Amino acid sequence: MRQGLPTLLFALAPCLMTPAVFAEATPPAITAASVTDLESSLFEKHAELTAIEKKVVDKQNQVDNQAQQTARLAKLSVEAEQKLAAAKASLEQDYTRMIDEPDFDISTAQNHFQDAWKTVKEGKLAISDSEQKQQGLAMELEAIQAEKRATETAIAQLEQDKLRARAERLRNEITQTQEQTVSFTNRCSSDMTLAQCSDQTVTLALQKAVKQFQHNLVDNTTESKTVKQHLASTSLNIHVLQHKVTSSGFSEDNRYRAVIAANLETRPDKNTPCRLLGIQSSNCFTQTDQQANDQQKEVAWVNLVVRSNQYNDKVLINGVNYGSTPVEIMLPTGPHMVTIEKEGYLSFHQELKITRDHNLRAVLQAKQNTLNVGTKFADPMEDNTQSPEMIVVGSGRYLLGENSAKQVTIKQPFALAATPTRVQDFRAFVKSTGYQTDAELMNTCDTFANAEITSVSDNDWQKPGFKQADNSPVVCVSQNDAQAYTRWLSESTGFTYRLPTPQEWEAAARAGQDTNFWWGNEFRTGKANTGWAGTPWSNVSTSPVKSFMPTPTGFYDMVGNVWEWTTVQKGLAKGGAWSFSPEEAKAFNELYVAPSTAANYLGFRVLREL
Repeated sequence: MRQGLPTLLFALAPCLMTPAVFAEATPPAITAASVTDLESSLFEKHAELTAIEKKVVDKQNQVDNQAQQTARLAKLSVEAEQKLAAAKASLEQDYTRMIDEPDFDISTAQNHFQDAWKTVKEGKLAISDSEQKQQGLAMELEAIQAEKRATETAIAQLEQDKLRARAERLRNEITQTQEQTVSFTNRCSSDMTLAQCSDQTVTLALQKAVKQFQHNLVDNTTESKTVKQHLASTSLNIHVLQHKVTSSGFSEDNRYRAVIAANLETRPDKNTPCRLLGIQSSNCFTQTDQQANDQQKEVAWVNLVVRSNQYNDKVLINGVNYGSTPVEIMLPTGPHMVTIEKEGYLSFHQELKITRDHNLRAVLQAKQNTLNVGTKFADPMEDNTQSPEMIVVGSGRYLLGENSAKQVTIKQPFALAATPTRVQDFRAFVKSTGYQTDAELMNTCDTFANAEITSVSDNDWQKPGFKQADNSPVVCVSQNDAQAYTRWLSESTGFTYRLPTPQEWEAAARAGQDTNFWWGNEFRTGKANTGWAGTPWSNVSTSPVKSFMPTPTGFYDMVGNVWEWTTVQKGLAKGGAWSFSPEEAKAFNELYVAPSTAANYLGFRVLREL
C-alpha cells in the first residue's frame, strides 16, 4: 500500500459536509483596527452629527428670523419715508403761509418734520444693524455647516476604516494552517488492486478533510452568515501540505477504511475577504500594501492666490496665519478652510476644495457703514494699483432740470469718480485686456469745429487730434467702450462699477445748488474749459483733469472739458466740452448722441454702487 501522496491543491465546490474530528487551532492575531472600536467611534460621530444638524436648524431659524426682521424694518422705513414726505410738504405749506402771515407759527410743522426725519434716520440705522446681524448669523451658519461637512467626512472615513477592519479580520480568520484527522470507508471496485483501492480511499479521505476544513473555517468566522452567501463564487485556495495514513484496512463487510491526519493551509487571494463580504476590493489591501502604495502615490500641489478688497487684513488657511493679502501659497489638492479678517470688518470664511491653481478674491464688508456723504476713497485692484478716486454722494430728493423745476428721488447713495477717466486709467484697461475701441475698429473719430461735426480718419483715444497727457481725460471713446471699462473695473476690484444715470450725474454736478453752474447762474471766464471761455485750452483741446477748482463736494471738471457718457441706452452725455459754448455746460443740459459714437469731445467718469 502506498503510504503518501504528493502535495495536492483542490478546488472548492459546494458539497455536503460530514462530521469529523476538528483539530484545535491557535486564534489569529487581529492586526486591523478593532471593528468594535470603530463601531463605537461611529456611534459617537453620528451622535455628534445629530447635535450639529440641530445646531444648523437652530441657526438657520435665527438667520430666517433676522431676515424677516430686516424686511419688517425695511417696510417701516418706507412708511417713515412717506411720513417724512408728508411732513416736509406740510412744512413747505406753512413756510408759504408764513410769507403772507409773518406771525404764523410754524413750530408744530417744524417739530413734526424733525421727528419724521429722526424716525427715518433711526430706521436706516436699525436696518443697517439688522443686516449686519443677519450677515453675522449667516457666517455662523456657514461655520456650523462646515463643521457638519467635516463630521460627515469623518464618518465616511470611519465607515471606510470599518470596511477595511472587517476585511482584515476575516482575512485573519480564514488564513489558517490546521491539522484535520478524518476517516473514510470506501467500497472499492472488484477489479481494483489493493494499491489502487488504498490510493482511491486516501484521495477521497483528503477530499473529505478539505471540505471539513473549509466548513469549520467558515462556521468560525465572525460574519459566517454573510460569508456563506458568497462562498459559492469564491475560493479559499486550500492546500494540503502533508498527510499521513494512521491506519487502514478492510472491515468485516469488505469495505476499505483509511484514517489520515492531514496538515492543511489556506492561501486566500488579497481580494478574497472582500468577495466573501460583498464589499469593494479596494478595502482588501493590507496595511503594509497601503503604506507602500501611499509612499509611491504622487500628491498634486497647486497654487492658491488670495486677495481681498482691503489692506492690512489677515489671511488664515487651515488655521495657519499667512499675513495680509495678496497671499500666494502652494497647497496639496483637497479641501482647505480660508479665513480673512480685519478689524472693523465682518470676517470672511470659505471652505475651498481645490483641484488646480485657483484665485480667490474676498470682499470684506464693513461692520457699519463708514462711507458718509463726501467721503473719498479708492478701491484696491488685483494688480496692487488703485481704482479712480471716488466721492460718496448721498441719497435723497434733488431739484434737477432747467430752473431746478424737477424733483427727483435718488434712493441709494453712490460714489462718483472725482475726475473724468484719464488716459492713463484707460491705458491700464487696454493693456490688461487687449481691448480695441470702436474708433480703432472703425478707423475714425468725430470732432466739432466751425459749428460742424466731422469725422477724422486715423484718430482714436491715443491720437485724438491734439496732444494728450496721462492725466488728460480720455476721449474718442464710445458708450460701448466706457461700459467695457466699467466691467473690467468691477472685475478688478470686486465692486460694481457703471456709468451714472443723468440724474445721478446732475445731482453730483450741482453740489447741492439749484443754479445753472455749481458757482451760480452765470458762466465765469476762466472757471472751466469750454469753448470761448478764455482758457489756454478753450476751442483747442482738453485740459488735464484738476486744472480748475473743484465743486464744494470735491468733483473736478463737472463743467466743460469733455461731455460725459451716462447710462441712457440711446446715448446721452452731460457736462459740455472744450469745443462747445459755455451755455451747453449748464448742469441740466444734455447731448444726445448714438452710443457707438466716438468723438474727441466725448469722455466719461465712473460710478460705484454702495
